[in-house]
Amino acid sequence: MNQVSAQKSISVHPYQRLTPDVVIDAVESTQRFSDARILALNSYENRVYQVGIEESEPVIVKFYRPDRWTMEQIIEEHTFTQQLHDLDI
Repeated sequence: MNQVSAQKSISVHPYQRLTPDVVIDAVESTQRFSDARILALNSYENRVYQVGIEESEPVIVKFYRPDRWTMEQIIEEHTFTQQLHDLDI
């Protein structure tokens, strides 16, 4: 790898590698099978998508900005989101 290639690979932001295939693979790793429909949703610092699921309702997936949130913060958000879901909000 030459110096220019090395610099390019270092400077690539992680979100640039977040292709539709990567999003679908992440969803399908949870045993949900995508119908390949992906809709990017608004989010200031993270990447959020609605992903279509075969024979089911779509799911919302969120990819957190690297080094921005602690695991504790992510767990707190997931807990809150689950509470909203449980209350059908």
